[in-house]
Amino acid sequence: MTSVKKIIEEAVIKSKKLKEAIIRAKWDEIVEGLFFKSSPLYIKEGVLYVTVESSVLLQHMYMNKNNYIKRINIILKGNYITDMIFKVGKIPLEEYFKDNIASEKEKPDEVEAALSPDEYKELQKSVENIENKQIKDRVLSLKVKSLKREKSLRKIGYKYCNECGILHKNSGGLCTICENKHHLKREETLLKLFRENPYTTLEEAEKIIDKLSKEEYDKGKEKKLDKIYKRAEFAIKDRNIEDARLDLIEYFKLETGEREIKRIKEKADNLIKLIIEKLQRR
Repeated sequence: MTSVKKIIEEAVIKSKKLKEAIIRAKWDEIVEGLFFKSSPLYIKEGVLYVTVESSVLLQHMYMNKNNYIKRINIILKGNYITDMIFKVGKIPLEEYFKDNIASEKEKPDEVEAALSPDEYKELQKSVENIENKQIKDRVLSLKVKSLKREKSLRKIGYKYCNECGILHKNSGGLCTICENKHHLKREETLLKLFRENPYTTLEEAEKIIDKLSKEEYDKGKEKKLDKIYKRAEFAIKDRNIEDARLDLIEYFKLETGEREIKRIKEKADNLIKLIIEKLQRR
């Protein structure tokens, strides 16, 4: 028989307001280094709305949102959050802490011992406009912990990302997420060049994309060829042979650099026959 306590616990966890309060209370665990640069607002139909400090951070958090959703649902013990929507705005620190007053106390001498006097004064100054003393103490305590963590990480080789500002330990100047975003942007530019001109050479692409390597160029070319082939195969399945022919003409221009249209069309028609035979064998 299910205990009354368990029934109450299950009912409470399903409360939207309570879930919002739990997320606010655990926000530092969910987003780690972005704790003071973002704030959860409310939940609507399984979507968590979040305010972030800047558009750069918005992009960063958007790319990492699946990790956040996973952490949130583990904390809530159920798949309550299915998506997150971010918007740029002011971070409401006081509102954030109304449901999360600190129960633990930290001795002033322990706080000051970990930071220089100037650092501690700067943190005190950053919370001086918060009227509620409990909230002010909680914000100050968390800011102190955050700065301690940053200093500790920097001592062991972490550095600030040149783009979004979070701490990372990559060898370059960008964190993993910003590095991936940077790579995707370069790849998109290269694919666009191939789309506009399938005869685009490495030398021509280098003029548009800074420090483009042959390996990067070849990978982009391979990806574009794969996309064109799949599109042509889909057109053949759908009996749009002419669309498939146009796609495969583009395919052979890019793959071989061939400029003789008659020979390219012959190759396209031969490949169409092979694809049809392959599909018929399935």
